[in-house]
Amino acid sequence: MLDLLKIRRELHQIPEPSFHEWETQKTICSYLDQLHGIQYQTFDFPGILVTYKVNEGTYKLFRADMDGLPFNEETNCGFESKNQGWMHACGHDIHMTVLLGLIEKVTSEKPKQNLLFLFQPAEEGHGGALRILDSGILDAYQITEVYALHVSADLPVGTVSSKPGIIFAIPQEYSLRIYGQSAHAAFPQQGKDALMAGVQVYSMMQQSVKKLFSPVEPVIFHVGHLEAGRVCNAIADSCLLEGTHRTLTRKNHQKLNELLEKTVAHVTSLYDMTYDLNFTSSYDPVLNNDELYGRLKRKVNEVGYQFIEAEISMTGEDFGFFTSRYSGVLFWLGTGIHPTGLHSSQFLPDEKSIEPGVQIMFSLI
Repeated sequence: MLDLLKIRRELHQIPEPSFHEWETQKTICSYLDQLHGIQYQTFDFPGILVTYKVNEGTYKLFRADMDGLPFNEETNCGFESKNQGWMHACGHDIHMTVLLGLIEKVTSEKPKQNLLFLFQPAEEGHGGALRILDSGILDAYQITEVYALHVSADLPVGTVSSKPGIIFAIPQEYSLRIYGQSAHAAFPQQGKDALMAGVQVYSMMQQSVKKLFSPVEPVIFHVGHLEAGRVCNAIADSCLLEGTHRTLTRKNHQKLNELLEKTVAHVTSLYDMTYDLNFTSSYDPVLNNDELYGRLKRKVNEVGYQFIEAEISMTGEDFGFFTSRYSGVLFWLGTGIHPTGLHSSQFLPDEKSIEPGVQIMFSLI
């Protein structure tokens, strides 16, 4: 039998950037080689597709993401990341371990259902799911259902949470650089203060979002990184703002993009500045199929775990590209209450959640 706790700790120590998960792929393949009754293939980018075929019928697909995040780990867990500056701060090590455990259980129990298991690269802002789908790799299979889980820092081990319809929002990342003109701080009239313009863009966007969007449908506009200037006594000649916005509908997603474009154009024209605005990665919303959601809820109770109705999360997840194409369900897997939450240098999901994850996933076959 595979030692899932050992595997989780091994994967936890080797987090890698999106589309560079080569060591992770090698490690997973070494465990797949120990299992019988499956076949797997790799691609010209990191990722593994495992096939379990018993007839000429349809397939169900189960997916786990592989990439890490750029954090210096501060968990003191004893199996910290060996890759300086990178960490599994979003639980992808748990996701991959659950999927390996599911594959092993399938090879042992031998269900009469064709199955695909996808270890997917680049979920964290680089759209690995879309690259998988656009590559045509899955086109050879008649896929009827897709499933994924995500660790939760807000639920105890043994608890699952999900909801029908939209569960994760539409994220949009952006990068804005405003170009001004440097001058001595004592003679501000000789310069063009790019930092002042950047702050004004941020302030105007926050005010506009509150005014224009209904509180019934939540909308988030966020600047996570602002960088400007070189020295304390000079006017900043450029200002970089990087951030994200989150909506639940394509209509509001486009409306918010247009609002940002208009706001930036207005502010920079006031001060005779130029700018570069780039909209980078964006995902589809994760949409849970009503029927499959109902089945998940029943199965969780049948295998002896607790089910809680979820609220819509403004989190983004590229599994949304799968649920746009196939009927699917994503659910939160309780991994213990953690005060810092996901995307933290101190986040460490409880490995006791692995077994419930395997059992619940297997029940969906």
